[in-house]
Amino acid sequence: MTEQILFGDRLFLPVLMAPYRLRENDPQHRKLWIYVLDPAGIGLKKPTQCVDVLYEPLGEKGIRGALFEVEHAPLPNYLLKHLDWPDRLIQEFENKPLHLDEPRLAMSGGIEPCTGTPLFAGQMAYAVCQRVYESFADALGRYPTWGPWAAHRIRNGEAPTLRIQPFALEEANAYYDADSGTLKFGVFETVPDGSSNLLPCGVVMTTLSHDIIAHEVTHALLDGMRAHFRVNTHPDVPAFHEGFADLVALFQHFRYPSLVEQAIEDHGGLNSDMLLELGREFGEALSGVEGRSLRHAIQQTVLPSQHPINKPLSYTEAPINQPHKRAGILVSAIFSAYLQIYERRAKELLRLANFATHGEQQRALPSELISLLANEVTVIAEEFLKVCIRAIDYCPPLDVHFGDYLRAIITADRMLNKEDGSGMREALIREFRRRNVDLGKVRDLSEYSLEWNSPSPVDRPQIPGLAWSQLRFDNDGITAQSITEVERQAGALDDFLRLQLEQDSHLLSELGLTRINGDFGPITIESLRPVARRARNDRLLHGMVAEISQICSTPDGPVWGGSTLVLTEEGSIEFAIYKRVDNEERLSAQRKNLRLSAGNPHFSFKHGHDSHDQ
Repeated sequence: MTEQILFGDRLFLPVLMAPYRLRENDPQHRKLWIYVLDPAGIGLKKPTQCVDVLYEPLGEKGIRGALFEVEHAPLPNYLLKHLDWPDRLIQEFENKPLHLDEPRLAMSGGIEPCTGTPLFAGQMAYAVCQRVYESFADALGRYPTWGPWAAHRIRNGEAPTLRIQPFALEEANAYYDADSGTLKFGVFETVPDGSSNLLPCGVVMTTLSHDIIAHEVTHALLDGMRAHFRVNTHPDVPAFHEGFADLVALFQHFRYPSLVEQAIEDHGGLNSDMLLELGREFGEALSGVEGRSLRHAIQQTVLPSQHPINKPLSYTEAPINQPHKRAGILVSAIFSAYLQIYERRAKELLRLANFATHGEQQRALPSELISLLANEVTVIAEEFLKVCIRAIDYCPPLDVHFGDYLRAIITADRMLNKEDGSGMREALIREFRRRNVDLGKVRDLSEYSLEWNSPSPVDRPQIPGLAWSQLRFDNDGITAQSITEVERQAGALDDFLRLQLEQDSHLLSELGLTRINGDFGPITIESLRPVARRARNDRLLHGMVAEISQICSTPDGPVWGGSTLVLTEEGSIEFAIYKRVDNEERLSAQRKNLRLSAGNPHFSFKHGHDSHDQ
């Protein structure tokens, strides 16, 4: 019997979709105005900035790029009643989409920020989405792709662009629709008696929140990286999605030097609500409590020099059915580690400047010192953001727990940077331990124990045809391959897997797979991605990341297992990070979740941002 091995929907997406490739006379970037923080932030000296996004022609019919498309549709009545526009302005809006390639707008950074200009909402959403996408591409060493909806669109002759609907909902919500490939943003009224920062019964557009845009597009990017990440196998799974999206949104703040400098100047350090809160305007509008954010990154987080009042929320005590609150454990652990590294570096600068940070000698920071501290903030944030994103390539293909993610971070960083010069990995391990996060079957808390095990430490199996030197394209990790080359690479992995099945190799269990028979169905090669990554010392590391899965039929519905294969430049399996499809404990847990979800294995991002779940 010939073993059945399939090619997944996402396998060929890197060939079929990619960012715009610059032509000879194109500019490198275009300037666009955005709000760097929510527009209702009273007291913010610089609420707006004109930022760089990678250039691409957008056309006359609105914002239609290679990756993102802003829907231009008639304004809904619930928004028109707040704008109080005459018919003339309404018709002008409907008939004149935003033309950012028009010379005047191209030279001036598009429309200047204004909460009363609906066209600006699309401009801002596009700019923030592009910048988050750039962060992912830089960290991964390749261009990310979208989820399976992109493959379906291509088959139907449609563009595989992520659609942005700035005014899709009349509710306090925004979400990524994983079925249609759409970011949907809501419009809602503030509470009548609430924060003094907001107009009672005023209008809030979620698409004007930098944090919310970054959070939602991160959901879309994460959905594109793994075929089965949305399979709801454990309370950590939806919480991980929310926490990861929060982390990306928060670290985006540190890309704006003037914002960082203002936070340091106003607060004498980095532990500032301005930089470490998500969706302040959204949170205040929902709750009516001044200063209450949607989710807080420094939940019970303190600097090493501060005395903690309470212990951080323990993993064992975290709510099971409140993903946002559970995600706070992940976010606060990583941000606590971030703040520790910042304070460690800042202390040396403060010592050299003979500047006291506590006590009676504290005084205003000089501008030169603020600039130096802000630079440290930015550099450290970039390191953390890169490793948080890069770690996804070192996660199992599904059923990701918080402990798995820490191990993925440690492994990803150790592969590029053998020495933990900044102490980042040590700080992360300490903070996860403080919160009693379950780390699985590890011997101790050393980096060596937490790093994923390779399938065969003595003799790593090699996959013929997948060595970097054998790739038949401009293998810089960015240049698009051909369909033929992807088929050749997938065929090489197919041959390797068939050999293991025929020989009933011991490697099968270490790949998370089993023989195809009975309830255990076909194996699918979901993705196969060449990567080219640069270490902190500028060393370039080449390799490939593959994702394979296997389905198992149960009376309650389908369940999956499989592995992420991290290949060396020579085509050897460096790591096989797996969740076994035939593990009885996992099968039992997944079947229980299927029963609770009426047979639907995937969770949805379409949920309200309940102010109590913060």
